[in-house]
Amino acid sequence: MGSDRRTRRAALEGRISDVATGSAGEDLADLAHRVRHSFPGRCAVRFIEMAGIDRSMVLASQAFTSLIPLLILVATWAPASEGDVVGDTLVSKFGLEGDAASAVQQLFHVPEAASSQVSAFSALLLVISGTSFTRRFQRMYRAAYGQEKAGVRSGVYSTLGLFVLLAEVFVLYGARALVQFLPLTWLFTLPITILTGTLLWTSIPYLLLNRQVHWRRLVAGGVLAAVATAAYSLATTIYMPDLIERYTEEFGLFGVTIALIGWLLVVAFILVGTASIASEFDASLSPWAVAMKARFRLEDPALERREPSAEELAAGLSGDDIRLAIRVLASWGILAAAVWAATVVVPGIAVPGGFGTYVTVSLALGLVSALLGALPRLLPVPHSLFVIAGLSLVVNGLLLSVVAWISPGLDVAGFGDAVLGATVIAVVTGVLEVVWRPIKQHL
Repeated sequence: MGSDRRTRRAALEGRISDVATGSAGEDLADLAHRVRHSFPGRCAVRFIEMAGIDRSMVLASQAFTSLIPLLILVATWAPASEGDVVGDTLVSKFGLEGDAASAVQQLFHVPEAASSQVSAFSALLLVISGTSFTRRFQRMYRAAYGQEKAGVRSGVYSTLGLFVLLAEVFVLYGARALVQFLPLTWLFTLPITILTGTLLWTSIPYLLLNRQVHWRRLVAGGVLAAVATAAYSLATTIYMPDLIERYTEEFGLFGVTIALIGWLLVVAFILVGTASIASEFDASLSPWAVAMKARFRLEDPALERREPSAEELAAGLSGDDIRLAIRVLASWGILAAAVWAATVVVPGIAVPGGFGTYVTVSLALGLVSALLGALPRLLPVPHSLFVIAGLSLVVNGLLLSVVAWISPGLDVAGFGDAVLGATVIAVVTGVLEVVWRPIKQHL
């Protein structure tokens, strides 16, 4: 058993070496083909075919221009003791304080007489605008599941979907309000958020697809969307307060708008991405997907499952490919954690923008290091340990400066901060690699 594992690992490392030296063009093309036909590859292709990035941008902008005003209109019907429901909810959700909280409350402030001043015509316009937003969602889900438009009935279900969306949003708000006075609020809030999110992102697609797709086939997407949005909601409590405060100082109330549109863009991207993954899972005939759908009853009982062909069963990534991907992702995560540690330790290094920016900066740093990181070994200098170590720190500082120059997500005050940050990154990376190495050896 141990010798077989060592043989497979040696073969995998040999293949990685061949790819790195450019002597395995056919293997690389083979790998690209397997990636293309693997489940993640098919999800990516489906996302591209859905025009996922464009749809995310349109959904985010329309949510800000139509859905949020509609939420404010509905909030005017709340009792006066509730205050500005939308503004207070955003302040509580993002954990805002000081000027940032004041700016958000000012942006969403509802005058006391607003409910009497809103005309029926204005309310109708907002409902029409909100229905246009749900129709965008409807087109996205139809593109994901390959459904045709159903004429007038499609418009009826999009309007019904809007009211269900508003109702479930306020149910979620009420549920969170009930548990906020309990000890260890987060312990109750997270399960409630995932449960209501699953209900929301299962029922909304079911309605918007005109009930032509059995609800069981949509549950996986609902769970995935609920977990992803809940995780992002936790992440926003970390980076959104500083982001809104900085944008408020630079742009005033317009800065709050920029931050919220960015937040909505990520949410829209999550929803479009999870829809592409869920629809691909629904269509997948891979053994693991078929077994999971049978185990959790995620299929339409009225439909007969088609048997996969031998070619379909053989397509996709091999076990070695998956192990390689895990190693690459783990190395990427270690580098992202090291970059975060550098921003904490070194005052002159900052990564504005949140979790996504850390991931992007770490990717850029890894690519630059792969291209230029071999410089200390190539330069004609004495091969003393101290000389090589000192030169490596200088080169790593230069690499960090290069990444800061090419990436707007990384700010480095000076070269001394770059060298110190590179030292922190090297130390943290080394420590995490020691922790990761025993796990990696068993892959």
